[in-house]
Order: sequence, then C-alpha cells, then structure tokens
Amino acid sequence: MRMVAKAVRYGLASVGPVGSAGAQFVVSVQLLHVLDPGAFGAFSFLLVASQFSLGLWSALFCAPMPILLSGDEARDAPMRRCLMSTNLTLALVAFAVFAVLGTVLRTDPIASLLFAAYAMAMLLRWFARAYAYTTGRPWRTMTSDIIYTVVLLAGVGLVAVTHARSAAPAYASLLAGAALSLAPFGLRYLRQQFGEFSFKALASYKQVWREHSGWSLTGVLTTEATANAHAYIVTLISGATAFAPLAASALLMRPISVVTNALTEFERPQMARQLAQDRGREALATMRFFRIMLVAAWGATVVAALALMRYGPDLLFPKSYDHGYLMIGTLLWLAIAGVRTARTAESVLLQAAGQFRPLAHASMISCGVSLAGALALLVLGGPLYSLVGVLLGEAIFALWIWRETSRWRSGTDQAVARAGLPS
Repeated sequence: MRMVAKAVRYGLASVGPVGSAGAQFVVSVQLLHVLDPGAFGAFSFLLVASQFSLGLWSALFCAPMPILLSGDEARDAPMRRCLMSTNLTLALVAFAVFAVLGTVLRTDPIASLLFAAYAMAMLLRWFARAYAYTTGRPWRTMTSDIIYTVVLLAGVGLVAVTHARSAAPAYASLLAGAALSLAPFGLRYLRQQFGEFSFKALASYKQVWREHSGWSLTGVLTTEATANAHAYIVTLISGATAFAPLAASALLMRPISVVTNALTEFERPQMARQLAQDRGREALATMRFFRIMLVAAWGATVVAALALMRYGPDLLFPKSYDHGYLMIGTLLWLAIAGVRTARTAESVLLQAAGQFRPLAHASMISCGVSLAGALALLVLGGPLYSLVGVLLGEAIFALWIWRETSRWRSGTDQAVARAGLPS
C-alpha cells in the first residue's frame, strides 16, 4: 500500500508537468510544420535557452530554498523578502537578455518581445512552484501546471484555426499560459512577490550566494554545457538551420526532461526535510523509489519514440527533413536521456544534503568532455554526431555523481556511528 501511495503521489505531481510538456510539444510540432528550418532552429534555440534559465533559477533559488526557509513564517519573513526581491530583479534582467537574444537570431521584433516576456513569466512561475512545495502547498503547483497546459492548448487551437504562419501567435500563447498560471499561488503570494520588493533585502542574498547558490550555479552552468553543448556549438558555428534537425529529433525527449525536472522540484524538499530530521534511511528509500519512477518514464519514452519513428515518422516530421538522419538523432537522444535518468536520483539527494561543491566539481569535469567532444565530432562528422560528445559528457557526469554519493554516504554513516544515532 505504501508503494501504491507513493506512485499516486508521483502521478499527481506529474499530471501538470506532463500536460505542460505535451502542450509545449504540440506547439513545437505546429511550428515545425509552418516555419522554415532557419526560423524553427531559432525558436528551438530560444526554447533551449529558456529551459537553461529555469535551471539557473533552480540553482539560485529552488535548490537552497528548502534549506533556507524553516517553516516559521515570522522567522522566515526576512529571507523570503530577500529571495523574492532577488527573484523579481533577475527576472527583469532575463527579459532584457531574451529580447536581445531574439534580435541576434533575427526573430521578428514582436515575436522576440513576446518570447522575452514569456521567459520572464516562466521564471516567476518556476520560483512560485518551488515556494509552494517548500511551504507545504503542492496543490498550488499542480493547479498552476494544469492552468498553463489548458491555456497553452487553447492558444494552439486558436493558432491552428487562424492558420497563422509566424511564430508570434504561438509565443503569445506561451506568454498567456505562463502569466495566467501564476494565479493559483494566491493574492497573498502575489502581493509578497510584487508588493514587498526591497532593495535592502537584495543585499542579504550575498550570504545565500556564499553558502549555497555560488556552487549550485557553477554546477548548473557546467551541467548545461554538458547537456546542451551541441546546441550552442552547432548554432554558433553552423547556424540555426543546421541546428533545426537536431532540435526536431529531440522533440520526443522533451516530456521525459520536463517530468524529470518537475519531480526533482517535488522530491528535493522532502529529501531535505528527511535529512534535516536525521531520517537518513527514509531519504535513501525516497531516492531509490524516485529512480524507479524515472526509469519507468524513460522506458515508456523509448517505446513511444521507437514506435513512432518506425511506423509513423510522417505524423510528426515534415517530409523535407531526412528521416534517416532523424532516426539516428532519436537513438542518440534516447541514450543521453537514459544516462541522465540513471544519475538524477543521486544528484537530487546530494542537492538536498547541501552538497553543492562536489556536484559542481562533477559537472565541471563532464562539461570539459562534452564541449571538447561536441566540437571535435562536429568538425569530423557534422552536426548530428556532436550529440556523441554530449553522451560522453553525460556518462562521465553519471560516474562522478555515483562516486560522490558513495563518499557522502560513507562519511555520513561514520558521523552517525560516532554520535551513536540510528542511521
């Protein structure tokens, strides 16, 4: 019964993210068929950058949040104001960055501003999701995810009915979904986020940076370089058009990526609470069950992706894309996703334990492998084989994470034995 209850909990936590991933998938397929490869490549690169910014927010705010907030409202108020003020400031900076990035990629000015606003709204929503989990209100996060999904799918339907031939209507749908999905967090939360801004509170973030976010951010930056080295290198050297087929072959991987990120945000606060309360065995059990669920999700993704590529590739990809090229890309993406799945649970356990430095060291090593491998294989074999460099980096990352987890567990067991406490 306990396993069933855990599975139901994961199912409820996954409903919103799976729906969001599905809605974004539909948007991407829609644009794949109406945009030329150059424009689709630009859209895909912007989406990769947006996902990267969510990773930055996880490092700056979401990962340390369960450690920083105790659950006592009066005691937490100064730290909450610090985090929310910093969150709003950096979200405005992100808007400017994405507006410039859209211009550099020669996106239509209106579409560029719409996507920049969407990226900013998603960052505010990502922070709010983490805050709801940390303060014991997971239903707010789930409701937000569902609203985002419904609004985005409604926008997709409207775009299809009006036969829009540009990215701007799709970007407007993304923005509407992200903005309206802030509503479930409540008026009180929104007043705190937007009405209690304090320049003084920004200064308090220095301590958060020194103790937690600095190493966490280093880890995210190098993890991003490990995971998406191909996107930046191929787009920079060969252009957005060359990146388009790689982005197309990655479409089927988006649901597992979104589910993994969402379940990470759901599970990390629980592991942090278990470790803080010296319930190490429960944290390890949570980690193992988390891994089982991720492997099951990856297995379902493999079956669905291979079935589609074997029996109905035309259902997803335009005939102008080489299906053989896309099949190789899909196989490489499945392998990359598999390696990521295998090391995610241990990585989240280390985050919950505040072990950001060893995580950063692991990602630094793998980052170098991915960047060098992707660049070398791009030159030697072309854009498609840059993905092999990413796979090599992910494999090194996984091996390093497993080693660091083993070391941490060994050190924790020794400390518990010396203190005479139950592990």
